[in-house]
Amino acid sequence: MFLVAKPASAAEVPGDTLKIVQLAAQGSLFMGVFNPSPSGLTDVYTVRVWYFLGDRAVAMGPDAQYHPYRCQLVDIKYNVPVPDDAVIWNGTQKQWVAPYAGKTAKSAITWKCGLGTWVDGQPITLADYLFDYAMTWEWAYQDGKGDKFYSEDYANNYQGTLQLVMGLKVDKVTSDYIEYTLYQDFVVPYDKWSTAIGNFMEKPAFPWELYNVMSNMVANGVNGKEFSWSTTPQNGYQLDMIDPEQAPYFKAEAQALMKDPIPVWLSTLKPWLQKWGISEEQAGITADLAKAGYQGIIKWVDNYKNVLISDGPYYVEKYDPKAMTVILKLANNKRIGFPGTVNGKPLPWEPNWKEIDIYGTLNKDTAILAVAKGEYDFYWYATPYSDIAKVMQQYGKNLNPIKTIAVWWSLDLNLVGDPETGLVNSSGTLKFNPMALRGVRYAMNWLVNRQNIVSQILQGSGAPMFGPEVSGQVDAYMRIMTVAKALGFTPQGDENYALKLIDQAMNNAAKALAAKGHKLEKKDGKWYYDGEPVTLKVIARVEDQRLDEGKYIAQILQKAGFNVELLQWQRSQASKTVYGQDPRTLQWHVYTEGWVSSGIQSVTSIAWDFWFFDYYVDPNWATNYQNPMTVQDLVNTIADGDVNKFISTLDLKYYNTPDKLKPLLNWRGYDLAMVLAYNSWKGPNNTSVSIESLDQFWDLYKLAYGTHMLNSPRVYTVETWNFFLTNKKITVTMPDPISGLGSFLAARSVIPTPTKTTTTKTTTTTKTTTSKTTTTSKTTSSTSTSQASQSSGTQTTGGGTNTTTYAIIGIVIIIIIGAAWYFAKKK
Repeated sequence: MFLVAKPASAAEVPGDTLKIVQLAAQGSLFMGVFNPSPSGLTDVYTVRVWYFLGDRAVAMGPDAQYHPYRCQLVDIKYNVPVPDDAVIWNGTQKQWVAPYAGKTAKSAITWKCGLGTWVDGQPITLADYLFDYAMTWEWAYQDGKGDKFYSEDYANNYQGTLQLVMGLKVDKVTSDYIEYTLYQDFVVPYDKWSTAIGNFMEKPAFPWELYNVMSNMVANGVNGKEFSWSTTPQNGYQLDMIDPEQAPYFKAEAQALMKDPIPVWLSTLKPWLQKWGISEEQAGITADLAKAGYQGIIKWVDNYKNVLISDGPYYVEKYDPKAMTVILKLANNKRIGFPGTVNGKPLPWEPNWKEIDIYGTLNKDTAILAVAKGEYDFYWYATPYSDIAKVMQQYGKNLNPIKTIAVWWSLDLNLVGDPETGLVNSSGTLKFNPMALRGVRYAMNWLVNRQNIVSQILQGSGAPMFGPEVSGQVDAYMRIMTVAKALGFTPQGDENYALKLIDQAMNNAAKALAAKGHKLEKKDGKWYYDGEPVTLKVIARVEDQRLDEGKYIAQILQKAGFNVELLQWQRSQASKTVYGQDPRTLQWHVYTEGWVSSGIQSVTSIAWDFWFFDYYVDPNWATNYQNPMTVQDLVNTIADGDVNKFISTLDLKYYNTPDKLKPLLNWRGYDLAMVLAYNSWKGPNNTSVSIESLDQFWDLYKLAYGTHMLNSPRVYTVETWNFFLTNKKITVTMPDPISGLGSFLAARSVIPTPTKTTTTKTTTTTKTTTSKTTTTSKTTSSTSTSQASQSSGTQTTGGGTNTTTYAIIGIVIIIIIGAAWYFAKKK
């Protein structure tokens, strides 16, 4: 079943005006442009406004799973012949072709996408889909010298994708939806959603007439002005659909194209439409419809001075670049889609506001105070808790800070050197590197008190972490936590145990060194190598709280008997030294890394975790280190060699018997990282593994993580939190567990906070009458926007108290209790 959104005239829209303020530090509301090329919608500000203007094909939920939104995944078939009417656009021949007919496609994905109307009232049709599809091919490939319809930007972004596309066949067109099948030389055997959207899917963001206008502007210019998708020409503009200054040129081009309304990309479709059993009228390819589309653009420019005509619930009524304001109004278009649910909760589909006003500010403190006073509903810029602490203390009862996981930290450990002796040939001189000893690195997992970093350094704005995925990435995080518990990792660590492990590793190295004529010994609590103190160089980044983390790491390493040199460096110097220079120079031993959280990731992105962190950047870029720890080592560590116990402890679903796990026992961390990344790998003893199910994938992920941590090339410490400040006048019903209020679903889920009603007991006499209300909705046709994925999430509040301390401590307590409960429960 599909859903038809209620028209703008419906009385059910609960909110009047949503007022948003965001930081515009460079004096501009947007840092990028609105256009359909890969160079459009590249900054966070344009993307966030687009959340309200265009519907997604599918959406990433807070459960880290894809869900249907405007489009529904109907079916996936594997290893099927490509039919003779599955087409691509050939720009050289200027016609639609079916070059892959009869060949085998690894996957055939069938989509059903809702139609309806664009915000200008024009119908969304098959023509919009096929024109958008053709433009991707046209702009991505150079069809001869001087091809004006070619862009390197498109080529770099799409050629690799289009090489795997074998054709598109239209299966069905109705007044409400289109159904098509995409054939590809692409498959992710263990995940249907990754197969469906991991390479390509088709869904237009704009009417085809508008895309044609823009393409011709870029190819030929307008009225003496040049236009570019990606750069600003000397005599022209980087094409920007919201720019009032450019609006007259869109109008002029639309007027010019009305003379010959049907372009070659659509006029050559007739024989294929006949094969599909679809008339040109059903497809929306008629001169009258085309002229109406161009006329709609002309009228839109006259009324609103922009051409942001899409399929979402809102349109841009006014944009004032100087005042840094944009006013969105509720559209009266018909939207048809297939929105799914997350854990039984419907995705936000119906609009919640009649108007959305977005303001830019040059001063964050002014904006934060204005939200606290209720002048704005939320500040759409994630900020450290320290920035909002003062207003939380004064206005806490009015505010809800929504958590976003901004950055996570790890300690990169320089592991170069002989793993038995720790010796490194450093520029012709043999030096001793304690971090080359696996036992020392592994001990760091207990030496570091992650909870101490959270409470003392981050002041509660964070949480302990044990692997390369944050808590909001729920699918990977829960697997990491299962293995972390099995290995004995805890938020508090165990300093005495860590010191014991370090002493064991160092004493073993001392024996191996003695055989080579070197002396490693511990005197008066300090380690000496050939008479000199063993010194570790710790790089602490000075730009943020990692400086304090570095100081803390230096202190605990001193407790282990090492002399520590704390290097307080900025990003450029640290990155150049750690990632760009030979680690054998031993200019560093420990680096306080920071990694930006980029929202919820698909399973195919997570598949590269250990290729990256266990292979490619160990200890620096392109080292291509091979982790030697085996699954057998992991079994011995966790279950004292008892395979049945090991399987039960890690809750393995696919490798759930000793016989199934046995072929992997001598697989190294390196092999596990490779099979996850490449989906198929030949390991030791010519044992080949191909991933065919999600259960198998997640079992291999657990094994890869476990062997990764046995070797510990890096130690994961904490995730750090920033906050979106919201006034309690509004409620975010589906916040994102990573980006907070920074995702599509989170933005769409903002509603006016329901008013609380108090019930008083009274005795009254009432007369009841029944009234009949009839709601009429438009029945044109509707469609949606291009591109698929997105995230959603979890809300953390610190309000309801009058002191900053209580607000932030509340967050800390939740994390401490939650982590303690998890570890206690699993014992």
